[in-house]
Amino acid sequence: MKMISGVVFALMALAAKADPAYGPAAALAMDRAYRGTCCESSAVHCFPEAHAVPLADCANIIPMTATLWTPGELCVDFRRRMAALPAAQRKQGIIVMLKTERCATKAARACTITTAALEKRSTPLIGDFLVYAVQIKPRDNDYPAGSLPIETGEDAWKNQAAGVYRFEQGPGATLVVLDPSSGSTIVRTNALRLDLLEWDFVKNQGRTPELEKMLREALTTLAHDRALSHVRSKVIG
Repeated sequence: MKMISGVVFALMALAAKADPAYGPAAALAMDRAYRGTCCESSAVHCFPEAHAVPLADCANIIPMTATLWTPGELCVDFRRRMAALPAAQRKQGIIVMLKTERCATKAARACTITTAALEKRSTPLIGDFLVYAVQIKPRDNDYPAGSLPIETGEDAWKNQAAGVYRFEQGPGATLVVLDPSSGSTIVRTNALRLDLLEWDFVKNQGRTPELEKMLREALTTLAHDRALSHVRSKVIG
């Protein structure tokens, strides 16, 4: 009887984890919802009905603001949020995304795919990170990053953000993984390097193996750094 009960509880736990709101299928469905049904394969804007994913539509991505964008500010916000959670539910790292969505109607749709993957957790490893993001204007010929005053008025801080996170126009959304204990950069990459492109996303049925690989390596680095910090504190103490 105890063995049967154990099996039942194990099956219940698996069912709870298989949340249809998350995973590759959910990420692919989100992409389709913003892509539209019309496809003109020979046109530059081959998805004329497509539109960008507003961050306001995302429940699991925190919009960055004029007072919440620097690594230091994000780390303070991260620690505040994590302090309110049980230890088992706390995230391990920070993902920062900068996107323009310029290619929303084009074949690659890199920014949209990246947003869908993060919002719907195409890999469960995304659940180990708190995700912050900002949508910025296209930054052509912005070398070094952030040097052009493309954003003005209340959005002028986005020029600085582009510089701090070294946004590069062209290869899709920029992703930066931060260590929440120090604000240091663990990884900086982009949608192109991670194959977060429409054709790969559809071919892989919403799975994102390169993103998963990158996050697994980042988690290993974060765990190593935490262990090293613990040892140092013991020595100093």
